[in-house]
Amino acid sequence: MVRNSRIDLALFGALAFVMLATRTHSLSNAIHLPDTSLASFFVLGFMVRRPVFFAGLALLAFAIDITVIGWFGQSSFCFTPAYAMLLPAYGTMWLAGRVGAERLGATAASLPALLALICAATLVSELFSSGGFYFLGGRFADPTIAGFLPRLARYFPPTLFATLLWSSTAAATGTLVAIVRPTLFAREKQ
Repeated sequence: MVRNSRIDLALFGALAFVMLATRTHSLSNAIHLPDTSLASFFVLGFMVRRPVFFAGLALLAFAIDITVIGWFGQSSFCFTPAYAMLLPAYGTMWLAGRVGAERLGATAASLPALLALICAATLVSELFSSGGFYFLGGRFADPTIAGFLPRLARYFPPTLFATLLWSSTAAATGTLVAIVRPTLFAREKQ
């Protein structure tokens, strides 16, 4: 059983749009929207699950960063060899979404387990991205675990908040769409 490819493309397009709106910091600086990246990868894994869409969203994230650094003058401070650690960070969220969909499903009873899964995946993702930057980025002399922990305490809470905010927004939107158009997310044979 495979979902209609048009639905997958529409979901991918919606996630790409919100990533463009928040990751470029053009709109998000004006109205202070938190970055949707981690939530987008989780939702993508939960709803779409096809690896080609993961690759597409990862390439979009990279293209956005290159564009805002190269053409819009954003700081390149975070663009180091450790940037590659974003791939396992995003992969963690995407795989968590897949696991959530396959093992837990989209039911009210599964919400506490999905919440725990999102929180755990966000922590692992933050360890890859922030930990990678701290230990592999070359920006800190003599990086240590003791030096990293205050950074984790500073950056993880807002990252978790943004991920929970956007994941719950996606869940609420998906629930509303399922109520209005119950057959839209139905699986069909191909």
